[in-house]
Amino acid sequence: MDPKPVEPEKKSLEAQEPDMADVKKAAVEPASPEPPIPAEPVGTEPVVVETVVTEPAVAEEVVAEPVAAEPLVTEPVVTEPVVVEPVAVEPLIAEPAIPEPALAEAATAEPVVTEPVGTESVGAAAGHASTNHDREYPRFRLMARIEHMTLLVSFSILCLTGLPQKFPYSYLSQGLIEILGGIEVARMIHRWAAVVLILGTVYHLLTSAYRLFVKHEDMRMLPDLKDGYDLRDTVAYNLGFADEPPRMPKFNFGEKFEYWAVVWGTAVMILTGFILWNPIAVTQFLPGELIPVALEAHGWEAVLAAVSIVIWHLYNVLVKHRNLSMFTGVLSHKIMEEEHALELERLDEGGDPWRVVPPQILARRRRIFFAAASVVTVLALALVIWMFTFEDTAIIVEPAATTDVFVPLATPNP
Repeated sequence: MDPKPVEPEKKSLEAQEPDMADVKKAAVEPASPEPPIPAEPVGTEPVVVETVVTEPAVAEEVVAEPVAAEPLVTEPVVTEPVVVEPVAVEPLIAEPAIPEPALAEAATAEPVVTEPVGTESVGAAAGHASTNHDREYPRFRLMARIEHMTLLVSFSILCLTGLPQKFPYSYLSQGLIEILGGIEVARMIHRWAAVVLILGTVYHLLTSAYRLFVKHEDMRMLPDLKDGYDLRDTVAYNLGFADEPPRMPKFNFGEKFEYWAVVWGTAVMILTGFILWNPIAVTQFLPGELIPVALEAHGWEAVLAAVSIVIWHLYNVLVKHRNLSMFTGVLSHKIMEEEHALELERLDEGGDPWRVVPPQILARRRRIFFAAASVVTVLALALVIWMFTFEDTAIIVEPAATTDVFVPLATPNP
């Protein structure tokens, strides 16, 4: 027999241990004369071995046991989310730490410790605050500044040449007329200044139309309900009934009132001035009693405008504050904070001073606007020239006529 089949026989015998026990019992019995009985199963054992050879399937199960352990190796992958769970629990650890008085006391105590040490940071913060207070904010664009300069020059000349004619018997008026070169020169200068005022008004209408139709900006000079509330709160603050002044936009109620007063006053002055400039042409359509009415309205409106400019406007821009924004275009942080707090807040948050329009859209709107504005400008200039050139009655002063008066000779008494 070869050694190779012997080994499976041993394995088969070991696998059939219960049968060997029966064989031993049979061998112990004396009455069993058949000794070769155990040999018969041995002869049949190869067949059993064949079946036993298939028993390594049990060993396969044993080998599969580590396979069953393989999912155990993947179990740490399943437990990976468990590592994330402590992260979710972390806020729970932080939450009880917030209400703890000890931690709160420590947190409040930290700035106290750093206050004397961080003198440099305090100085930097103070420097940052000072830079904010020194900052200037955009207020008026170039177009608005040109309008203001035109109005300033024309209005000043109109007052200097017109008020002496309103009060001709004043020594100051007579002296000013002499300085100007006489009443004829004063009248001529007055009317040329009126032409400049009218041209400035036309320019203001064109720039307002540009901002409205091209830039699509809001008409922020229109009064609204908030202006009434701001007026009430300002009066209450000045009288001590309110702790803080109202927060007002870029143009407050006072500036809006003054703006519309200028609009109203300019309209009245142009209309009455045209009547006084062309009295004969006007009386062809209107009664002659309108001429002295226009004279009184023109003179007293000039007085009202001059008084309001000196008392109100100059006080607000030169005495109360040194507001030179109409010349520089910018306004200081202090004035913005006091008179335009809402606009200051909007600019500090990154808002644009004026509405920004995309370049392509802006170019298209400009082409349309400039075409229409050119026609309007030509018509307006033609109207102004016609209004103040077809009659010169009020400008030219006829020389005093001297005639000989016949006086009869006195006859002696008889």
